[in-house]
Amino acid sequence: MGSVLTRTGVVKAIQGRMALVITRMEPECEGCRAKEACFSFGGGGVNTEVRASNTVGAEVGDVVTISMRSSSLVKVSFLVYMLPILGLIGGIVLGYSLARLIPVDENILVGICGLFAFSGTFAWVRKKGNTLSARQEYIPKITSRQKARQQQIPPSDVACPIQ
Repeated sequence: MGSVLTRTGVVKAIQGRMALVITRMEPECEGCRAKEACFSFGGGGVNTEVRASNTVGAEVGDVVTISMRSSSLVKVSFLVYMLPILGLIGGIVLGYSLARLIPVDENILVGICGLFAFSGTFAWVRKKGNTLSARQEYIPKITSRQKARQQQIPPSDVACPIQ
């Protein structure tokens, strides 16, 4: 079995069987080159919001541990980061090949094919992402909880420090 990534956070809201958990940015995030991309998907500052399956019946304000298999994270990262780049490269190669057969300016054809392949790959990744988001292996799960003392962690404060 693969390794499991865990983070500690505070439950901000309960939405059916899902919980919105505020997690603190880890120290290893500081050196990561992709941290700006994480921030553009809902993170930012010191805290990040994560939707997790509420498997332990956590309530708003509880301190929880969320877990996800690292192999699932690697698969999703490949989908999001690598497939669009591979689509762009494939489109460029296709445009270059077509430019040898069709009497059109090579640069224009390469640019159009690359752009269409890149955009098409993004559309496919978005559709595939919607499908994968329903599969349990790609949803973080709350694996443990501690009841929070009301004065320790105010549930309405999204910038609250996580201990």
